[in-house]
Amino acid sequence: MAQIYEHSPRPVGGPIKFTLKGDRLIVDSGRKVHEVRLGAVETVRMTYEPGRFAQKAFRTRIRMKDGKTFTFTSLNWKNLVEAESLPREYRAFAQALFEAIARANPDARFVAGKPWLIWITTATFALGSLIAMAYLIWRALQMDATSIALMGGLFAAVGVWQLEPMVRLNKPRSFRPEAPPVELLPNES
Repeated sequence: MAQIYEHSPRPVGGPIKFTLKGDRLIVDSGRKVHEVRLGAVETVRMTYEPGRFAQKAFRTRIRMKDGKTFTFTSLNWKNLVEAESLPREYRAFAQALFEAIARANPDARFVAGKPWLIWITTATFALGSLIAMAYLIWRALQMDATSIALMGGLFAAVGVWQLEPMVRLNKPRSFRPEAPPVELLPNES
């Protein structure tokens, strides 16, 4: 039985349909149909992608041995401003795809998070930004500029809220295809 996942990955453009059939994946973008042999998969990478204020996005990128890649996410864009989360569908399709890839190519690598260089750069930037905000707040309080200190505190809180999951969830690590990291799969709620 074929496993199907369909979503619109961008606010503009049509849906992409993925159909998993045994050791093959058929990717239909509406303009082109590609057949992917899962035995040619080199790397599977799961990441957290910050979304809009109330939505999180999860992304899976598949890299083939020839360097080509394809991606699917947990969000389905309906128009320029509205996106819906597909937690149950994304989770089921990702797990079925990972197991099919592992059967077709036992040497495929399964990794979670960003590459080390990108992750370290992001973590360093986040820490530097928070230190700068703490310094701004400290200096503002020394100069009795309470409103600036409060504004700095607000920016620091928003920064922590947005940057903390990006750093924590995207820490590089490997995983087994039968046990993908639950924190990189959307909750089925």
